[in-house]
Amino acid sequence: MHRAVVGEIVRLGGDPADDVWIWLVTCGPHGPSFTWGQARREPPGHVGVLHLERRVDELASSIPSFRQRALGVVNLAMNSPLPELARRAIQVAAVVGGEAELSRLERLAPGLSPSVAADARACLFFLKHRR
Repeated sequence: MHRAVVGEIVRLGGDPADDVWIWLVTCGPHGPSFTWGQARREPPGHVGVLHLERRVDELASSIPSFRQRALGVVNLAMNSPLPELARRAIQVAAVVGGEAELSRLERLAPGLSPSVAADARACLFFLKHRR
């Protein structure tokens, strides 16, 4: 993990040694190459958000508190001015989030940088249609 990211996690009130923070920052399928829909460069039928959903389900089956811990991390990381961290949090929020995250993203989306705002709009769409 880069020093700037570690410092940002601490500034947000998180623990950079926590497994969920490490997963959020260093593991996929969320991150810069994340897809919200079918993409040409992916195998047929592969949609990043659905793959992320399956991965979260796998982690939750082996770590009972994973979803709750991930939701706590996501809510902290969405406050980050670091686009990479905020985007990862928003992507994961689509899978572990609920009404609170939906409301929060509706308020945040207009003031975000273009790349983060694009993920926020996609997450809003996903959360609204998942209900």
